[in-house]
Amino acid sequence: MKYQGTGQQLDAPSTYPERLSADVMAATLSRALSGGLICSSDDTVVFYDLSRLDLALDALKRAFPSTAIHAVAVKANPSVEVLKRIRSAGYGVEVASMGELHLALAAGFPVQAIVFDSPVKTSEELEAALKMGIRINANTLGELTRIDKLHTFLKSRSPVGIRINPETGKGVIDVTSVAVQHSKFGISLRECRSVLAAAFSEYPWLTGLHVHIGSQGMSLDQLLDGIAAVYDFSLDLKDHVEITFFDIGGGLSAQYKESDMPAQFDEYATALRCRCPGLFDPDLYLITEFGRSLHANCGWVASRVEYVVEHGDGSATLIIHVGADMFLRKAYRPGDWHHDISVCDTTGQLRTQPHRVYNVAGPLCFAGDYLARGVSLPMSVREGDYVLIHDAGAYTFSMWSMYNSRQFPAILGYEENGETFHLLKERQTTDDIVTFWSTGGTR
Repeated sequence: MKYQGTGQQLDAPSTYPERLSADVMAATLSRALSGGLICSSDDTVVFYDLSRLDLALDALKRAFPSTAIHAVAVKANPSVEVLKRIRSAGYGVEVASMGELHLALAAGFPVQAIVFDSPVKTSEELEAALKMGIRINANTLGELTRIDKLHTFLKSRSPVGIRINPETGKGVIDVTSVAVQHSKFGISLRECRSVLAAAFSEYPWLTGLHVHIGSQGMSLDQLLDGIAAVYDFSLDLKDHVEITFFDIGGGLSAQYKESDMPAQFDEYATALRCRCPGLFDPDLYLITEFGRSLHANCGWVASRVEYVVEHGDGSATLIIHVGADMFLRKAYRPGDWHHDISVCDTTGQLRTQPHRVYNVAGPLCFAGDYLARGVSLPMSVREGDYVLIHDAGAYTFSMWSMYNSRQFPAILGYEENGETFHLLKERQTTDDIVTFWSTGGTR
Protein backbone atom coordinates (compact mmCIF):
# COMPACT_ATOMS: atom_id res chain seq x y z
CA MET A 1 0.00 0.00 0.00
CA LYS A 2 1.28 3.47 -0.84
CA TYR A 3 0.60 6.32 1.56
CA GLN A 4 -0.26 9.83 0.45
CA GLY A 5 1.74 12.39 2.40
CA THR A 6 -0.43 14.59 4.61
CA GLY A 7 2.46 16.71 5.82
CA GLN A 8 1.22 16.35 9.39
CA GLN A 9 2.85 14.69 12.36
CA LEU A 10 1.08 11.40 13.10
CA ASP A 11 0.15 10.07 16.52
CA ALA A 12 0.70 6.51 15.24
CA PRO A 13 4.00 5.51 13.61
CA SER A 14 4.17 5.99 9.85
CA THR A 15 4.60 2.80 7.86
CA TYR A 16 8.21 2.19 6.87
CA PRO A 17 9.11 -0.74 4.61
CA GLU A 18 10.98 -3.72 5.98
CA ARG A 19 14.39 -4.76 4.68
CA LEU A 20 14.25 -6.90 1.57
CA SER A 21 14.50 -10.58 2.42
CA ALA A 22 16.73 -13.06 0.61
CA ASP A 23 13.59 -14.83 -0.65
CA VAL A 24 12.28 -11.65 -2.26
CA MET A 25 15.63 -10.85 -3.84
CA ALA A 26 15.95 -14.39 -5.17
CA ALA A 27 12.46 -14.27 -6.70
CA THR A 28 13.30 -10.96 -8.38
CA LEU A 29 16.58 -12.32 -9.72
CA SER A 30 14.76 -15.38 -11.05
CA ARG A 31 12.27 -13.19 -12.91
CA ALA A 32 15.08 -11.11 -14.41
CA LEU A 33 16.93 -14.23 -15.55
CA SER A 34 13.88 -15.96 -17.01
CA GLY A 35 12.87 -12.72 -18.73
CA GLY A 36 16.22 -12.45 -20.50
CA LEU A 37 17.16 -9.22 -18.71
CA ILE A 38 20.53 -10.59 -17.64
CA CYS A 39 22.84 -11.68 -20.45
CA SER A 40 26.05 -13.71 -20.31
CA SER A 41 28.22 -10.59 -20.16
CA ASP A 42 26.38 -9.32 -17.09
CA ASP A 43 28.66 -10.81 -14.47
CA THR A 44 27.27 -8.30 -11.93
CA VAL A 45 23.91 -6.51 -11.83
CA VAL A 46 22.71 -3.87 -9.38
CA PHE A 47 19.01 -4.18 -8.50
CA TYR A 48 17.02 -1.27 -7.12
CA ASP A 49 13.50 -1.57 -5.66
CA LEU A 50 11.59 1.50 -6.85
CA SER A 51 8.42 0.50 -4.99
CA ARG A 52 10.31 0.41 -1.73
CA LEU A 53 11.76 3.86 -2.45
CA ASP A 54 8.21 5.17 -2.93
CA LEU A 55 7.20 3.80 0.48
CA ALA A 56 10.28 5.29 2.14
CA LEU A 57 9.63 8.70 0.58
CA ASP A 58 6.01 8.56 1.71
CA ALA A 59 7.07 7.68 5.27
CA LEU A 60 9.43 10.65 5.30
CA LYS A 61 6.77 13.01 4.00
CA ARG A 62 4.27 11.84 6.62
CA ALA A 63 6.72 12.36 9.48
CA PHE A 64 7.47 16.05 8.87
CA PRO A 65 5.33 19.15 8.27
CA SER A 66 4.20 19.89 4.74
CA THR A 67 6.40 23.00 4.76
CA ALA A 68 9.59 20.95 5.16
CA ILE A 69 11.95 20.73 2.19
CA HIS A 70 13.43 17.25 1.79
CA ALA A 71 16.64 17.55 -0.22
CA VAL A 72 17.73 13.96 -0.86
CA ALA A 73 21.53 13.54 -0.93
CA VAL A 74 22.73 12.84 -4.48
CA LYS A 75 25.98 11.38 -3.14
CA ALA A 76 24.09 8.41 -1.69
CA ASN A 77 22.67 7.34 -5.06
CA PRO A 78 23.38 9.46 -8.17
CA SER A 79 21.33 7.44 -10.68
CA VAL A 80 19.60 10.03 -12.86
CA GLU A 81 16.55 7.80 -13.32
CA VAL A 82 16.20 7.39 -9.55
CA LEU A 83 16.65 11.15 -9.13
CA LYS A 84 13.85 11.73 -11.64
CA ARG A 85 11.55 9.55 -9.55
CA ILE A 86 12.48 11.51 -6.42
CA ARG A 87 11.80 14.78 -8.23
CA SER A 88 8.44 13.52 -9.48
CA ALA A 89 7.49 12.73 -5.88
CA GLY A 90 7.96 16.41 -5.00
CA TYR A 91 11.35 16.25 -3.32
CA GLY A 92 14.53 18.28 -3.71
CA VAL A 93 18.19 17.27 -3.75
CA GLU A 94 21.39 18.10 -1.91
CA VAL A 95 24.54 18.28 -4.06
CA ALA A 96 28.18 18.35 -3.00
CA SER A 97 29.95 19.05 -6.31
CA MET A 98 29.35 20.63 -9.68
CA GLY A 99 29.04 17.12 -11.12
CA GLU A 100 26.20 16.35 -8.71
CA LEU A 101 24.64 19.73 -9.48
CA HIS A 102 24.52 18.86 -13.17
CA LEU A 103 23.07 15.43 -12.38
CA ALA A 104 20.29 17.23 -10.48
CA LEU A 105 19.65 19.55 -13.41
CA ALA A 106 19.66 16.60 -15.83
CA ALA A 107 17.02 14.94 -13.63
CA GLY A 108 14.83 18.02 -14.01
CA PHE A 109 15.06 19.55 -10.55
CA PRO A 110 14.26 23.27 -10.49
CA VAL A 111 17.02 25.39 -8.99
CA GLN A 112 14.77 26.22 -6.01
CA ALA A 113 14.82 22.52 -5.06
CA ILE A 114 18.63 22.20 -5.00
CA VAL A 115 20.92 22.71 -1.97
CA PHE A 116 24.65 23.12 -2.67
CA ASP A 117 26.77 21.90 0.27
CA SER A 118 30.29 21.13 -0.94
CA PRO A 119 33.07 21.92 1.57
CA VAL A 120 35.42 23.03 -1.22
CA LYS A 121 33.45 25.31 -3.54
CA THR A 122 35.62 27.38 -5.87
CA SER A 123 34.88 31.02 -6.70
CA GLU A 124 33.82 29.90 -10.17
CA GLU A 125 31.43 27.33 -8.73
CA LEU A 126 29.97 29.86 -6.31
CA GLU A 127 29.45 32.33 -9.13
CA ALA A 128 27.67 29.72 -11.24
CA ALA A 129 25.40 28.68 -8.36
CA LEU A 130 24.64 32.27 -7.38
CA LYS A 131 23.75 33.15 -10.96
CA MET A 132 21.28 30.25 -11.04
CA GLY A 133 19.76 31.18 -7.68
CA ILE A 134 20.67 27.88 -6.01
CA ARG A 135 20.56 27.63 -2.22
CA ILE A 136 24.09 27.50 -0.79
CA ASN A 137 25.42 26.43 2.59
CA ALA A 138 28.84 28.02 3.12
CA ASN A 139 31.35 25.80 4.88
CA THR A 140 33.96 28.32 6.08
CA LEU A 141 34.32 31.98 6.98
CA GLY A 142 36.51 32.37 3.90
CA GLU A 143 33.67 31.12 1.76
CA LEU A 144 31.40 33.79 3.22
CA THR A 145 33.94 36.37 2.10
CA ARG A 146 33.91 35.00 -1.44
CA ILE A 147 30.12 34.94 -1.54
CA ASP A 148 29.98 38.54 -0.31
CA LYS A 149 32.03 39.66 -3.30
CA LEU A 150 29.59 38.00 -5.68
CA HIS A 151 26.10 38.03 -4.14
CA THR A 152 25.34 41.74 -4.38
CA PHE A 153 27.22 42.23 -7.64
CA LEU A 154 25.24 39.43 -9.30
CA LYS A 155 21.99 40.52 -7.64
CA SER A 156 21.62 36.87 -6.74
CA ARG A 157 18.39 35.32 -5.45
CA SER A 158 20.30 32.48 -3.78
CA PRO A 159 19.40 31.87 -0.13
CA VAL A 160 22.66 31.39 1.79
CA GLY A 161 23.30 29.58 5.07
CA ILE A 162 26.38 28.73 7.08
CA ARG A 163 27.38 25.27 8.23
CA ILE A 164 28.16 25.13 11.93
CA ASN A 165 30.10 22.39 13.70
CA PRO A 166 28.62 21.88 17.18
CA GLU A 167 31.55 19.62 18.12
CA THR A 168 29.30 17.08 19.79
CA GLY A 169 31.88 14.34 19.22
CA LYS A 170 32.18 11.16 17.22
CA GLY A 171 29.83 8.23 16.91
CA VAL A 172 30.52 4.53 16.48
CA ILE A 173 32.30 5.00 13.12
CA ASP A 174 35.21 7.45 13.22
CA VAL A 175 35.41 8.17 9.50
CA THR A 176 31.74 9.18 9.21
CA SER A 177 31.70 11.36 12.34
CA VAL A 178 32.01 14.96 11.22
CA ALA A 179 31.20 16.91 14.42
CA VAL A 180 34.61 16.46 15.99
CA GLN A 181 37.12 19.14 16.88
CA HIS A 182 38.93 20.59 13.84
CA SER A 183 36.56 18.85 11.44
CA LYS A 184 36.75 20.09 7.86
CA PHE A 185 32.97 20.34 7.92
CA GLY A 186 31.66 23.66 9.17
CA ILE A 187 32.73 26.40 11.55
CA SER A 188 33.30 25.61 15.20
CA LEU A 189 30.46 26.94 17.35
CA ARG A 190 32.63 26.74 20.43
CA GLU A 191 35.52 28.72 18.98
CA CYS A 192 33.64 31.12 16.71
CA ARG A 193 30.28 31.82 18.35
CA SER A 194 30.73 35.60 18.45
CA VAL A 195 32.28 35.67 14.97
CA LEU A 196 29.34 33.75 13.58
CA ALA A 197 26.87 36.11 15.24
CA ALA A 198 28.73 39.06 13.75
CA ALA A 199 28.62 37.48 10.29
CA PHE A 200 24.82 37.48 10.33
CA SER A 201 24.89 41.20 11.12
CA GLU A 202 27.54 41.94 8.49
CA TYR A 203 26.01 39.97 5.62
CA PRO A 204 22.31 40.72 5.03
CA TRP A 205 22.07 37.87 2.50
CA LEU A 206 23.08 35.33 5.17
CA THR A 207 19.78 33.98 6.45
CA GLY A 208 20.22 30.24 7.06
CA LEU A 209 21.82 27.75 9.44
CA HIS A 210 23.10 24.30 8.57
CA VAL A 211 24.27 21.46 10.82
CA HIS A 212 25.20 17.87 9.97
CA ILE A 213 27.13 15.67 12.40
CA GLY A 214 26.98 12.37 10.47
CA SER A 215 24.38 9.65 10.00
CA GLN A 216 25.51 6.00 10.11
CA GLY A 217 26.87 5.19 13.55
CA MET A 218 25.33 8.27 15.19
CA SER A 219 22.67 7.73 17.85
CA LEU A 220 19.40 9.63 17.86
CA ASP A 221 20.53 11.48 21.00
CA GLN A 222 23.73 12.59 19.26
CA LEU A 223 21.78 13.87 16.26
CA LEU A 224 19.44 15.80 18.55
CA ASP A 225 22.31 17.22 20.62
CA GLY A 226 24.06 18.54 17.51
CA ILE A 227 20.93 20.13 16.07
CA ALA A 228 19.91 21.53 19.46
CA ALA A 229 23.26 23.27 19.92
CA VAL A 230 22.81 25.19 16.67
CA TYR A 231 19.10 25.72 17.34
CA ASP A 232 19.93 27.33 20.70
CA PHE A 233 22.42 29.55 18.88
CA SER A 234 19.64 30.60 16.51
CA LEU A 235 17.55 31.68 19.50
CA ASP A 236 20.40 33.97 20.56
CA LEU A 237 20.20 35.63 17.13
CA LYS A 238 16.43 35.93 17.12
CA ASP A 239 16.12 39.53 18.30
CA HIS A 240 18.33 41.08 15.61
CA VAL A 241 18.61 38.52 12.77
CA GLU A 242 15.94 36.88 10.63
CA ILE A 243 16.70 33.19 10.06
CA THR A 244 14.61 32.01 7.11
CA PHE A 245 15.79 28.40 6.84
CA PHE A 246 17.36 25.76 9.07
CA ASP A 247 19.01 22.79 7.35
CA ILE A 248 19.38 19.82 9.72
CA GLY A 249 21.47 17.99 7.13
CA GLY A 250 22.51 14.39 7.17
CA GLY A 251 20.04 11.72 8.00
CA LEU A 252 19.51 8.56 9.99
CA SER A 253 21.36 5.27 10.17
CA ALA A 254 20.21 2.45 7.91
CA GLN A 255 19.67 -1.14 8.97
CA TYR A 256 22.37 -3.54 7.76
CA LYS A 257 21.91 -6.29 10.36
CA GLU A 258 18.85 -7.88 11.94
CA SER A 259 20.13 -6.65 15.29
CA ASP A 260 20.29 -3.01 14.11
CA MET A 261 17.46 -0.85 15.42
CA PRO A 262 17.85 2.54 13.70
CA ALA A 263 15.45 5.38 14.48
CA GLN A 264 12.58 5.85 12.03
CA PHE A 265 11.54 9.12 10.42
CA ASP A 266 8.52 9.67 12.66
CA GLU A 267 10.52 8.92 15.81
CA TYR A 268 13.17 11.40 14.73
CA ALA A 269 10.66 14.12 13.87
CA THR A 270 8.77 13.68 17.16
CA ALA A 271 11.97 13.93 19.20
CA LEU A 272 13.10 16.92 17.17
CA ARG A 273 9.80 18.71 17.73
CA CYS A 274 10.10 18.19 21.49
CA ARG A 275 13.68 19.46 21.71
CA CYS A 276 13.60 22.21 19.05
CA PRO A 277 9.95 23.25 18.62
CA GLY A 278 10.79 26.40 16.69
CA LEU A 279 12.05 24.33 13.78
CA PHE A 280 8.43 23.40 13.08
CA ASP A 281 7.32 27.03 12.84
CA PRO A 282 5.46 27.36 9.50
CA ASP A 283 7.35 30.60 8.78
CA LEU A 284 10.71 28.76 8.83
CA TYR A 285 11.91 26.51 6.02
CA LEU A 286 13.07 23.27 7.64
CA ILE A 287 15.38 21.36 5.28
CA THR A 288 16.45 17.72 5.56
CA GLU A 289 19.13 15.87 3.59
CA PHE A 290 18.30 12.18 4.00
CA GLY A 291 20.14 9.74 1.74
CA ARG A 292 21.32 6.46 3.23
CA SER A 293 18.12 5.87 5.21
CA LEU A 294 16.05 6.23 2.03
CA HIS A 295 18.23 4.27 -0.39
CA ALA A 296 20.33 1.65 1.42
CA ASN A 297 17.67 -1.02 1.88
CA CYS A 298 16.24 -0.47 -1.63
CA GLY A 299 19.26 -1.84 -3.45
CA TRP A 300 21.15 -5.13 -3.69
CA VAL A 301 23.73 -6.66 -5.97
CA ALA A 302 23.88 -10.03 -7.75
CA SER A 303 27.38 -11.06 -8.80
CA ARG A 304 28.27 -14.29 -10.54
CA VAL A 305 30.60 -16.81 -8.88
CA GLU A 306 33.44 -17.30 -11.31
CA TYR A 307 35.53 -19.71 -9.25
CA VAL A 308 35.17 -21.76 -6.07
CA VAL A 309 38.63 -22.27 -4.56
CA GLU A 310 38.79 -25.12 -2.04
CA HIS A 311 41.10 -24.96 0.98
CA GLY A 312 42.64 -27.75 3.01
CA ASP A 313 40.84 -26.78 6.20
CA GLY A 314 37.43 -27.45 4.64
CA SER A 315 36.65 -23.84 3.86
CA ALA A 316 36.53 -22.27 0.39
CA THR A 317 36.82 -18.89 -1.31
CA LEU A 318 34.21 -17.64 -3.77
CA ILE A 319 35.74 -15.31 -6.36
CA ILE A 320 33.07 -13.00 -7.76
CA HIS A 321 33.00 -9.97 -10.07
CA VAL A 322 32.50 -7.13 -7.60
CA GLY A 323 34.42 -6.13 -4.52
CA ALA A 324 36.25 -3.04 -3.36
CA ASP A 325 35.43 -1.29 -6.63
CA MET A 326 31.82 -0.94 -5.39
CA PHE A 327 32.08 -1.74 -1.69
CA LEU A 328 35.01 0.48 -0.79
CA ARG A 329 34.07 0.97 2.82
CA LYS A 330 33.40 -2.71 3.42
CA ALA A 331 36.77 -3.72 1.97
CA TYR A 332 38.86 -1.06 3.68
CA ARG A 333 36.97 -0.84 7.00
CA PRO A 334 35.39 -4.30 7.42
CA GLY A 335 34.90 -3.81 11.15
CA ASP A 336 32.70 -0.76 10.57
CA TRP A 337 30.54 -1.93 7.65
CA HIS A 338 28.41 -5.01 7.11
CA HIS A 339 26.36 -6.53 4.30
CA ASP A 340 24.42 -9.77 4.64
CA ILE A 341 25.19 -12.27 1.89
CA SER A 342 23.01 -14.95 0.27
CA VAL A 343 23.55 -17.32 -2.66
CA CYS A 344 21.27 -18.31 -5.57
CA ASP A 345 21.80 -20.97 -8.21
CA THR A 346 22.03 -20.20 -11.92
CA THR A 347 18.24 -19.90 -12.20
CA GLY A 348 17.82 -17.58 -9.24
CA GLN A 349 16.67 -20.23 -6.75
CA LEU A 350 17.91 -19.50 -3.24
CA ARG A 351 20.43 -22.00 -1.92
CA THR A 352 19.89 -23.00 1.70
CA GLN A 353 21.27 -25.44 4.30
CA PRO A 354 23.58 -27.15 5.08
CA HIS A 355 26.30 -24.51 5.46
CA ARG A 356 30.07 -24.27 5.46
CA VAL A 357 32.64 -21.49 5.89
CA TYR A 358 33.55 -19.30 2.90
CA ASN A 359 35.50 -16.20 2.06
CA VAL A 360 33.97 -13.95 -0.60
CA ALA A 361 36.66 -12.26 -2.70
CA GLY A 362 36.35 -9.59 -5.35
CA PRO A 363 38.12 -9.32 -8.73
CA LEU A 364 40.66 -6.59 -7.98
CA CYS A 365 44.42 -6.95 -7.85
CA PHE A 366 45.08 -6.30 -4.19
CA ALA A 367 44.96 -8.53 -1.14
CA GLY A 368 42.28 -6.61 0.74
CA ASP A 369 39.59 -7.10 -1.89
CA TYR A 370 37.16 -9.17 0.18
CA LEU A 371 33.47 -8.70 0.91
CA ALA A 372 33.47 -11.32 3.66
CA ARG A 373 35.84 -13.64 5.49
CA GLY A 374 34.74 -16.70 7.40
CA VAL A 375 31.07 -16.29 6.53
CA SER A 376 28.63 -19.20 6.73
CA LEU A 377 26.99 -19.93 3.35
CA PRO A 378 25.34 -22.98 1.75
CA MET A 379 27.67 -25.92 1.16
CA SER A 380 26.50 -26.44 -2.41
CA VAL A 381 27.75 -23.18 -4.01
CA ARG A 382 28.89 -23.78 -7.60
CA GLU A 383 30.57 -21.80 -10.36
CA GLY A 384 27.92 -19.78 -12.17
CA ASP A 385 25.83 -19.23 -9.03
CA TYR A 386 25.01 -15.70 -7.88
CA VAL A 387 26.15 -14.09 -4.65
CA LEU A 388 23.55 -11.60 -3.41
CA ILE A 389 24.90 -8.65 -1.43
CA HIS A 390 22.13 -7.10 0.63
CA ASP A 391 21.36 -3.45 1.46
CA ALA A 392 23.53 -1.95 -1.27
CA GLY A 393 21.37 0.96 -2.43
CA ALA A 394 23.47 3.76 -0.89
CA TYR A 395 27.17 4.65 -0.86
CA THR A 396 28.11 1.62 -2.96
CA PHE A 397 27.96 2.12 -6.73
CA SER A 398 28.04 5.88 -6.07
CA MET A 399 31.60 5.31 -4.77
CA TRP A 400 32.68 3.22 -7.76
CA SER A 401 36.45 2.89 -8.18
CA MET A 402 38.11 2.74 -11.58
CA TYR A 403 40.98 0.61 -10.27
CA ASN A 404 41.67 -2.19 -12.79
CA SER A 405 39.32 -0.37 -15.19
CA ARG A 406 36.49 -2.84 -14.75
CA GLN A 407 33.13 -2.10 -16.33
CA PHE A 408 30.45 -0.47 -14.21
CA PRO A 409 27.52 -2.92 -14.07
CA ALA A 410 23.98 -2.43 -15.30
CA ILE A 411 21.42 -1.09 -12.83
CA LEU A 412 17.96 -2.67 -13.04
CA GLY A 413 15.12 -0.89 -11.31
CA TYR A 414 12.00 -2.87 -10.55
CA GLU A 415 8.55 -2.54 -9.02
CA GLU A 416 6.35 -4.95 -7.07
CA ASN A 417 9.12 -7.53 -6.51
CA GLY A 418 9.99 -7.74 -10.17
CA GLU A 419 6.59 -7.64 -11.83
CA THR A 420 7.96 -4.68 -13.81
CA PHE A 421 11.59 -3.88 -14.62
CA HIS A 422 13.22 -0.63 -15.80
CA LEU A 423 16.77 -0.30 -17.07
CA LEU A 424 18.20 2.56 -14.98
CA LYS A 425 21.73 2.37 -16.38
CA GLU A 426 23.31 0.22 -19.08
CA ARG A 427 26.45 -1.77 -18.40
CA GLN A 428 29.53 0.27 -19.17
CA THR A 429 31.30 -0.76 -22.38
CA THR A 430 35.01 -1.26 -22.89
CA ASP A 431 34.88 1.70 -25.29
CA ASP A 432 33.57 3.80 -22.41
CA ILE A 433 36.60 2.72 -20.35
CA VAL A 434 38.99 3.73 -23.13
CA THR A 435 37.25 7.10 -23.50
CA PHE A 436 37.54 7.72 -19.77
CA TRP A 437 41.29 7.21 -19.81
CA SER A 438 41.91 8.97 -23.16
CA THR A 439 42.92 12.53 -23.81
CA GLY A 440 39.72 13.66 -25.52
CA GLY A 441 41.36 16.70 -27.08
CA THR A 442 43.63 19.66 -26.34
CA ARG A 443 43.44 22.28 -23.60
